[in-house]
Amino acid sequence: MTFVRLRGNGVSPGIGMGEVCLSEPVFLSARKESIPGSSVGNELRRLKRAVEQTKIELLDLKKKIKGHMGEEHAFIFDAHLLILEDHSLFAGIEKSIREEKARAEWALAQADRKYQEIFDAIADEYFRQRKSDVSDVLARIAANLAPKPKRPAKPDGMKKQVLVAHDLLPSEAAMRFTWGNVLAVAMDMGGSTSHTAILARSLNIPAVVGLHDLTLQVKEGDYIVVDGTDGEVILNPPLAVRKEFQSKKAKYDKYFRELKKTARLKSVTLDGEKFFPLANIELPEEVSMAFSFGAEGIGLFRSEFIYLQRASLPTEEDHFAAYSRIAKAAYPSAVYIRTIDIGGEKSLPQLKIEKEPNPALGLRAIRFSLWNRDLFRVQLRAILRASVLKNVRVLLPMVTELEEVGEVRFLFEEVKKELARERVQFDAQIPLGVMIEVPAAAAISDILVKEVDFISIGTNDLIQYDLAVDRSNEFVSYLFKPFHPSVLRLIRFVIQTALRERKDVAVCGEMAANPLSALILLGFGLRKFSMNPIFIPRIKKTFRSVELATVEKVVEEAMHLRTAQDIEELIIERILVKHPKAFLLGQLM
Repeated sequence: MTFVRLRGNGVSPGIGMGEVCLSEPVFLSARKESIPGSSVGNELRRLKRAVEQTKIELLDLKKKIKGHMGEEHAFIFDAHLLILEDHSLFAGIEKSIREEKARAEWALAQADRKYQEIFDAIADEYFRQRKSDVSDVLARIAANLAPKPKRPAKPDGMKKQVLVAHDLLPSEAAMRFTWGNVLAVAMDMGGSTSHTAILARSLNIPAVVGLHDLTLQVKEGDYIVVDGTDGEVILNPPLAVRKEFQSKKAKYDKYFRELKKTARLKSVTLDGEKFFPLANIELPEEVSMAFSFGAEGIGLFRSEFIYLQRASLPTEEDHFAAYSRIAKAAYPSAVYIRTIDIGGEKSLPQLKIEKEPNPALGLRAIRFSLWNRDLFRVQLRAILRASVLKNVRVLLPMVTELEEVGEVRFLFEEVKKELARERVQFDAQIPLGVMIEVPAAAAISDILVKEVDFISIGTNDLIQYDLAVDRSNEFVSYLFKPFHPSVLRLIRFVIQTALRERKDVAVCGEMAANPLSALILLGFGLRKFSMNPIFIPRIKKTFRSVELATVEKVVEEAMHLRTAQDIEELIIERILVKHPKAFLLGQLM
């Protein structure tokens, strides 16, 4: 047995170790089997029966997952049921059967190949990961085309193992996780926004993805260590390494138990200053999970997900159904709905967006919406209709100038008048805000803030644009520095500008979820921090371990330093002297 260490992408923190259980990959048949023209009708009926059976299975699975893990974890099947209802997708499959006179298995495989190519061409990771949902549904339909023996829902005599797979379809992951024997997950493929990763985080199952060829190096029964915190996988480690990770796991598990308790505690610093942890979510079904981690509102709902569950453009009713579900689930807490942030590298199959030579600087986000006003009006109408509980906020992405806000306000008022004429209820005073994601917007935030109700700072994009660094580019990613003096000066200016105007300001991005950078933001005067829900207990623990007065003093001192490294070292050193528990989590995660 060969000792191997592999690096991947840790998508769910914690450590799991044990024997390997290899998951068999699911393949759709690429073999084209022709049928006579007289059999086309029978083949279409065969496909229809398989689709109906798949719907029954998905509803049953949703019920089982809801019973085992709670309603918040059954969201995968809502997405899959939406795919089953996509008329455009199945019209294409039926067309292949008719025109090619081929069996349904091949038509399903062709549809899957088409969508894999479309999604693989998308630069944005969250969009790319949605391809597994389409494959999942099509594979289930293919399996239902022919009678097959039913396998037991839960095998008898299972021992706890580490699940290793090339890729894992979301429904397969959900089913296996309910069995309670998965110690950890390691996959060749996948990303942090895949449904498998989201589920693993929700259930505290350590997971590492993006391991490329792990499945070619392991066999059933091998011993494996999965460190989802550091993104490391160790195959057949020697005894000394096993003991090292067993000790590390014990410390992490103890810490995590304490951390979960923090989620239920008040969001106040040691000296009583109130702060507000908010959640970034992609799916309506994540609301309850977010609140279980201590969220006090939904600081960012990425509305693009609505486009990712279907081949055709979503209707106003599709938008409304999603937004109203979130608003009701979060009530009375606020929900910030970001209007669609696509274009450029975030393309979608339904829209046929032309490729641009420099997509990061192209037709994207609010620019795209204002360029496609009919599409934008559909979304605005749905958001307004969902605002009747008066807890919905509208957030405009990638604003760069005041004129864009003016155009949106004009369009917004037109839509309001339409709904009023139709006697549709909505919040007439619904707050409108902008995301500060480019240096131009940050520099004129003192002008922008007077024209909007609130501001949200998107630090991930702001840092990239400010430093001219693509953080996904391995050659320059070392230059992506959240503590760069230029970045911190920009963010401080925006926060203090908003506070002077008595307007709400929040940060949505990884800086809000990192204990060190979050403390700097706290010292700047920020009180609303929006992040992936799993990081909320971490930030609450850090903030509850410090005095605001100490943080403000240290941050002010740090702002006189000249390099990112100097700033980082000073913050750690000065805070630890006064509040030694502040960075305990940061050391483990």
